[in-house]
Amino acid sequence: MNKLGRCPERTIRSDSGVALILVLLAVLVLTTLTAAMVFSARSEALASYNYRIGTQAEYVALGGVQRALNFFNSNKYSPVPPASSSTYYNVSTYATKPVDMFFANSSPVTCTSGCSATGNVQLNTSAGSSAFPPSAGTGGVNVVNNWVSAMNNKLISDGVGGSGNYTVTASLLEYHSVNNAFFGVPASGCADASASLGICRQPFEVWQVTSTGTWNSNLGAGAALPTVQVMATISPMFLPYFGNALYGLCNVTLGGNVCTDSYNSARGNYGLAANSCATTSTGTSNAQATGSGIGSNGGVTINGSANTIGGNVTYANQNSDPTCNTGFQGTSAGVAGSVLPGPATPTPPAVDMSIWGYPTTTPAIQPVSAGGGGDKVANVYTRQATPPPLPPGVGSGACPMGFTAYLEKYKHTFSAGTHSYTSYSCVGISGSGTAVDPYRLGDVTADAANPGTINLIGPSGSIANPIYVAANNITIGTNGVLNTSYAAPATPNAGGASAYSSDPPPPTNATATPFVIDVRNAVDLGGTSSLNYNSATPGVPSPSYLMMNIMGTGTALSLSGQAQLSGTLNVPNGTATLGGAGSSGALFGSILAKSIDDHGGYPVHYDISAKTLSGQLFTAQVVSVTRPKI
Repeated sequence: MNKLGRCPERTIRSDSGVALILVLLAVLVLTTLTAAMVFSARSEALASYNYRIGTQAEYVALGGVQRALNFFNSNKYSPVPPASSSTYYNVSTYATKPVDMFFANSSPVTCTSGCSATGNVQLNTSAGSSAFPPSAGTGGVNVVNNWVSAMNNKLISDGVGGSGNYTVTASLLEYHSVNNAFFGVPASGCADASASLGICRQPFEVWQVTSTGTWNSNLGAGAALPTVQVMATISPMFLPYFGNALYGLCNVTLGGNVCTDSYNSARGNYGLAANSCATTSTGTSNAQATGSGIGSNGGVTINGSANTIGGNVTYANQNSDPTCNTGFQGTSAGVAGSVLPGPATPTPPAVDMSIWGYPTTTPAIQPVSAGGGGDKVANVYTRQATPPPLPPGVGSGACPMGFTAYLEKYKHTFSAGTHSYTSYSCVGISGSGTAVDPYRLGDVTADAANPGTINLIGPSGSIANPIYVAANNITIGTNGVLNTSYAAPATPNAGGASAYSSDPPPPTNATATPFVIDVRNAVDLGGTSSLNYNSATPGVPSPSYLMMNIMGTGTALSLSGQAQLSGTLNVPNGTATLGGAGSSGALFGSILAKSIDDHGGYPVHYDISAKTLSGQLFTAQVVSVTRPKI
């Protein structure tokens, strides 16, 4: 105390309590941060949990897709065979020949009769809601019941206590048939009525499956199960043997203004001049600058920049032969499509001609060689009920009995309004004209030494009755002509003045006779020659009406000197060379060869109908998977 007896005054600082406020603020901030961290951790945990159960539900749905794929590849499923497809589905026949195929007229495919329900073809969670043909149409397999049993609310477990369920439905988007064989070579083990002709029609189906997966999480009473839906497209893969304008089992080499384009023989004649290719594509022209690719199981080489390829260039790099190239070499400047790896084309089945007594040289098929002037003609009549008649005015000669194919040769002249036929001869040809017993010929020749026309004449066209011919060699040159047709050349009365042509009139796609010609050694066309080609109807009938299997090695197929050919050509052991097209040379159809060398401006007009002619069908696979945004 001071002298006055009072306590001294205390001085109070003005910043007293600030520390307390700061401490309280710090506590508040820390509390907020702690709460935020706790909330964030909880949110992240929930997000992680939701993602996990969503992913698990998606995996369950994908498991349903895999189960559907397994189902379509199992004996629990059997498609409607093409022969009876019109009984149930709204289908039509392909407008391509010579192999009749079928396709559905709508997508999704519609069941018009005989199904468990009419409307879109579908497999659902119950038999009553499905629309699919009965077991009577699928070889005794009850597809609907099998599907419901396998796909409706099926349990899947993770092995550690977790589980989910999937339910799958399917809709048939596309149905058409393909030839799972090589046309002209008998297809063993096939139930098709035309298997002996190399026709084994199989259905090609595209299914869209919708799989809904749920994961059985413990979310509490009333909580919805996590659910994910995925959609997938399932279909087989079909590799056509003749899916390209040019395809090499080993190599393809192009150079010198080569061009390719495409047309559809079912629509009629090729739409441009034979010696050029389309450079643009329109919806109306029957000559398109697309769809005519080239490829190889080995490598592809394009030399120079003046080539025009109306499609893709593909290489498979899958030929083990060390002489085969790999990849792509050269320039892609003229490629309308892409240059990319592609699947390997299967090796076609072998044709063993030794079982028919080859090599042989008899009978030689060539125009009559007597004298100069006039039309020199050799006709090979096939499937004749009786020997061919004598041309009027010949006066003598006969054909032997007991054959179904005959070689008839004569010379025709027309002078002062009178037709004359001389040098007539006729011999029988061995064989029955079937795939296992073809008509057997020696060398087929129409060249400078044997000028004229050779006609292979069959009955009116039918895919159930193609003509099979075997030959040692075919050589056509110096204005020589080899025709395949169902109509014989005109033989008017000797005194008549009617028009005459040694060439049979070109048949239409609907009436042409398919010919399958097996050649032991080689085919050589040159000197403005033609094989199965008529300038009045370029590209018609379809090149598929002449299927040639050329089995020689080395240069087994040669086109040069403006030669013209319309056909589908298989040269599995040798090289196909094309060169010197000049002003009129052209190939209509497709070539599959060990190696191909196209140079000298040879145009190739690919008939897209060749894709249906021959191929291999593989098992169903998942083509695409999507998860719709919900």
